[in-house]
Amino acid sequence: MDQLTIDRSELADTAQADKLAELIIGQLATQLDRLLPLPVEEVARACGILEIRTLETAGFEGGLVQDEFKEHGYILTKAGAGSQRSRFTIAHELGHFVNLRHVAPPGQDRLLCNKEDLRAAGPTRNSRHGIEAQANEFASCLLMPASSIGPLPFMRGAPEINRILALQELCNVSKEAAARRYADLHGDDFAVVFSKDGNLVYAIRGGDFPWLEIKSGQPLFRETMSKVFNGIEGSISDQEESDSYWWLNGRDARRWNLWEEVLVQENGYRMTLLLGERVEDD
Repeated sequence: MDQLTIDRSELADTAQADKLAELIIGQLATQLDRLLPLPVEEVARACGILEIRTLETAGFEGGLVQDEFKEHGYILTKAGAGSQRSRFTIAHELGHFVNLRHVAPPGQDRLLCNKEDLRAAGPTRNSRHGIEAQANEFASCLLMPASSIGPLPFMRGAPEINRILALQELCNVSKEAAARRYADLHGDDFAVVFSKDGNLVYAIRGGDFPWLEIKSGQPLFRETMSKVFNGIEGSISDQEESDSYWWLNGRDARRWNLWEEVLVQENGYRMTLLLGERVEDD
């Protein structure tokens, strides 16, 4: 592959995360024979990142060191994070770098991002949360561009765990990143629930799926498929009807029918797809 080039002057007129990613993808499309999985480290260097450094640290997942005028920078990633998560971290930090409105705190030359920052999403009045959500949106759009994945067969039809895994494999991202992008683009009402040892870690909602009643760290109801399915690592359950009251508050549970599908992962982790269907009014 020839060395990639990105004309950053074409990025200067927008601070919208999705537009910035689209503009970069547009330039890459004429230089790459195959866009996915995106060579994110080469893209970062084409944008002015001089080096990507891996550091032993427990305090952050990623970081960006940049000069005052954002001509050059260095991206920091956490050692041991795994290649797929590191790819998202690099894209996240690149999102900070190419967005002229993302600047370091006064008197500092770096932005440091923790695990919560890399899960930030949606509008907020908190300025720090806001720029982290924008960097996450940029990373998702860059690594999984809608123009490339939207027309693919696995992005259409009823939601299934295997479709999320297909997106993960194509784009070389984590299950979490693939699930979030799948939820953003698909449109149906569902949630993807990540748990460990039977306790909720976090959940991703798609469409108009309601908020879960259980919170992070709380145990899932003992009769859920997520708890009782006895599969080996990598196995996926059938989609089976679930009791809405196991997942939702009473008001929402009366309005929704739910189905569960579960993927068994390593070290006690599980990914659950909750399919939702609104109950028709009498």
